[in-house]
Amino acid sequence: MANGTGTDTEAESMDPVGTQDDGGAPPPQGSRQRPAGRHTRAAPPDPGTRRIGTPRHAAGIPSGSTATAAEDTPRPLPKSRRATRTVVAGAAVATALVAGVVTVHLVNQSVFGPDKPVEAYLDTLVAGDAGASRGLLGTGVPGGQDALLSDAVYGAAAGRPDAYEVLDVAITDGSATVTTEVMQEGISSTIDFTLTRTGSTGVLFDLWRLDGPMPVTEVGIVVPEDLQSVTVNGAEVTLPAGDTDRYAGLRSVSLPALPGQYVVSPPSPTTYLSYGAEQTVTVTADPASAPGGVLFEPEPTPAVQAEAAAAATAALDRCIASTEASPSNCPNASFLFGDPQDVRDPRWTLDKEPTFTLQESYEPGVYRLLSDDAQATFSYERNAEFDPRKPARWEREEDPQRLHISATVTVTGETLAVDLD
Repeated sequence: MANGTGTDTEAESMDPVGTQDDGGAPPPQGSRQRPAGRHTRAAPPDPGTRRIGTPRHAAGIPSGSTATAAEDTPRPLPKSRRATRTVVAGAAVATALVAGVVTVHLVNQSVFGPDKPVEAYLDTLVAGDAGASRGLLGTGVPGGQDALLSDAVYGAAAGRPDAYEVLDVAITDGSATVTTEVMQEGISSTIDFTLTRTGSTGVLFDLWRLDGPMPVTEVGIVVPEDLQSVTVNGAEVTLPAGDTDRYAGLRSVSLPALPGQYVVSPPSPTTYLSYGAEQTVTVTADPASAPGGVLFEPEPTPAVQAEAAAAATAALDRCIASTEASPSNCPNASFLFGDPQDVRDPRWTLDKEPTFTLQESYEPGVYRLLSDDAQATFSYERNAEFDPRKPARWEREEDPQRLHISATVTVTGETLAVDLD
């Protein structure tokens, strides 16, 4: 603002950026004078406000301006202020790093924790998804022995696990143990699953491999050696070769199974052989519990004994019809004493019909037909006169006996053969 002498003074501001009209206040001590001419003086900054000078190109001042060098040069901050900014910046970085670590840890726990593969595996059991179960926890079952691990069989299984709860998760280095409670048919089983950290996904998040316990339990099935398939839970299952069983004509197979119930239907009966009723095997979720097995042993149908008894009776009738004292391959046998010229009218008479029982033997398809209550009599007339000069004196003699009848019955497919022993 102009003074009384007609000259103006200007103080260089502590702020080199710009000036304001101060209403005629005297210039601060140490300020520089501008050349004669009209100008304004910068007002002192407000108390508590720090303004930092900027270079000309950053402040938008034209390069041809008459501003002094002091106006173009930024004033350095005091060391205390710079240190404070450095500390604040470092703290912000550290806070961000800690927040990142905490976030990764929380995501690993909530999304990528070792309990997640366990939950996914148990979900497949509840849903009856055998294929997904095998993908999550490898069974190590060789081909041909996975007949019960199909979705057709397991999806139709009753008594699968229907609920579960994760009780505890313990992580040590690269391994973990997940303790669960699994409910199956109202029975609770505590199962520890073991896992191994195998790497990471997205660089930061853990990957876990489900190692155990073994997901399957072996179910033993004993079947006739020529039987190729059975029906399980309504689905036809092809049986592997298996091993020769301790009983002739049978073979043993072991089929891995997931927790649940398996209704195994027997082969269709033939005219002479049946395999009993369907059998149910329950595999529990508890790996320490061993399931029962299945035995499909061929059994003779009622037709075997009926037809075998009829055949044996017919053979016995032929033996009784013989006039020989000991006909071949017959249970009736007697003796003739004396000169054959002194014997006449030999004959057998069946006094009591046999009652038969059928017994199994150690050979498959071979049975024993037995009877020991039949009675027969061999009789003939003998000349009782010893004096050849006299007429013959014929007297009937009898040999009553109890017959022990034994016959071998052989069943092959739809044929039956009976041979008297």
